[in-house]
Amino acid sequence: MKINNHPYFGYFSAVLSAICNATIGIFSVKAISAGLPFSAIAFYRCLLAFIIITSWFILSGKLNQWLLYLKKFYIKIAVCSFFGFYILYTFETNAYNYTSVPVVVFLLLGSAILTTFILSTILHKNRLRIYEIMSCLLAICGLGMILGINNIHELKINSIGVMLAIIAGIGHGGFLAFSHKFRIGSGLIVVNSLALFGIIYLFPAYMHTNFILPNITSLPFLLALVFIPTICGFWLITKALMVIKSSTVSLIELSEPLFAIVFAYIILNQKLNFAQFAGGILITGAVLLNYLGQNYNNFRKNYK
Repeated sequence: MKINNHPYFGYFSAVLSAICNATIGIFSVKAISAGLPFSAIAFYRCLLAFIIITSWFILSGKLNQWLLYLKKFYIKIAVCSFFGFYILYTFETNAYNYTSVPVVVFLLLGSAILTTFILSTILHKNRLRIYEIMSCLLAICGLGMILGINNIHELKINSIGVMLAIIAGIGHGGFLAFSHKFRIGSGLIVVNSLALFGIIYLFPAYMHTNFILPNITSLPFLLALVFIPTICGFWLITKALMVIKSSTVSLIELSEPLFAIVFAYIILNQKLNFAQFAGGILITGAVLLNYLGQNYNNFRKNYK
C-alpha cells in the first residue's frame, strides 16, 4: 500500500490541516482591523490563491492537466466550492465582526461536525452508529472546554454573529461530505479549481466594497491567509478525504482551537489551563473512539 493511500496518512493530513486552520481567526481579525472588509478578504483569498497556483501550473507545464480535470469535474467542483469557499469564507469572516473568536470557532466547528455526520449518513445511505454519536458528543464537549464556553458570560456574543458562525459551519460540513462523496481527488489541481469557482461566487459581494485593494498593513495578514489555511489547508484536507471518512476528518478538525492555544502559549506565553488541557484529552479520545469503532471488525479478525 502506498503511503498516501494509508489511513494514517489521512489522519496526519487532517491534523496538519487543523494546524493550518488554527491561524484563520487571528489573521482574519488582524486584516479586518487593518481596514479590509470581510467580503474583500474572502474574495482575495480565492483570487490570490488562484493566481499563485495557476502561475505554478504554467511554469511547470501542468496547465493542460488542470484544464482537463476542470472539464471533467466542473459540476462537482462547483458544488463543493459553493459550500467550502462561498458559504464558509463569507459567513466565517463576517462572523468575526460581531462576536468573539472562541464563540465563532465553537459554533462553526460544532455545526460543521453535526452537518458532516448527518450529510454523510444521507449521501452514503448509512445509519449513524453508536460510536459515531458518542465520539461526536465527546468532541463537542471537549471543544467547549478548550474555548472556555463554560465562562460564556465573559465572552462577546451577538445573535447575528452566532447565526453567521453556524451557517459557516454548515458550509464547511457540506464541503467535507460532498467532497468525499464526489471523490473529486486531491492536490493543487483540486484547490485551484475550488478557488476558481470561489472567485465567481464571491465577486458580487466584493463589488459592493468599491473594489477596495489591500493596503500595506493588511497585505501581510492576507498573504498569510492565502498560503497557510487556503492553499496548504485545502491541499491537506483534500488529501485526507481521499483515504478516510469525512466525519473522521471533521472530528480531527476539532483539534484546531487546541493548536491555536498552543501557538498562543509558544508565541505569546499564554498558559494552557486545566479545562483546555482536559478538552484536548476529550477530543483526542473522541478521535480514538471513532477510529476503534471503524476498525472493530478488523481487530476481532486479528485476535481470532
